[in-house]
Amino acid sequence: MTHSSYYATDVDGKRYQRTILIITALAFVQLALATLQVLPFWVMVITMPILIPRWMLAVHELFHVRKPQQVNFITRLLPMAFTPFVLGYSEHQEIHSRHHKFMCTENDPEMFQLRGGYISGLFNAMTMPEQAPVRWIAKNGIDRQLAITLAVNAAIFFTVVYLAGWNFLWYWIPTRISYGFSSFAFFYLLHRRGKDFGVYSLQLPVVIAKLYAVLFGNEALQVTCNHDVHHGNPRIAGYALAMTSQQRHKQ
Repeated sequence: MTHSSYYATDVDGKRYQRTILIITALAFVQLALATLQVLPFWVMVITMPILIPRWMLAVHELFHVRKPQQVNFITRLLPMAFTPFVLGYSEHQEIHSRHHKFMCTENDPEMFQLRGGYISGLFNAMTMPEQAPVRWIAKNGIDRQLAITLAVNAAIFFTVVYLAGWNFLWYWIPTRISYGFSSFAFFYLLHRRGKDFGVYSLQLPVVIAKLYAVLFGNEALQVTCNHDVHHGNPRIAGYALAMTSQQRHKQ
């Protein structure tokens, strides 16, 4: 039995939400400064592949701590301009909840990312921002809350594109590639072993693990390498997964 001291707390929730806001601000401030010719656009080719996985991890961890009504308006939007029409926090949290409940079954809303070979999995991960709203709306329709989310995020996207022009691609391409590869790693690589579906732990070489932690944070490393433990008890904080895994192996 996992001790409750390993569970994520409200303090963790505040930290995750703060991280989301900071990274969102950093992403758009960089694009604005580059558009104003204060920074070179190529800087985002370096920063986005680091920021986006950290943002995704914070969003993922927050899903397990706070309900939509407990997060601020910006976090509810998740406005990273991945694509013109994107789902918000509420919908993505429900998708993730169902992924945990129905993992690797036909009722798992992430199952489309797990089917086929590596190329298919990577394609679906790369196009997840487009597929997610289409799949959600086909099944659930559009309520008032989602309509507002879609409209505001679309306004943000097209405003940014209008202001940055073709230089928007310096932001968008590294952002989408980073999101796609992160989604592929988090879903396909952690839920597939050949033709088998499930949830698996991951052993990384020491040097790779250290570099991973430096770039994306220790919590990202723990959630990735101990994903089976996370699925076993989603209440466990990311930073405590390694300790929980070690404790389980000793029993």
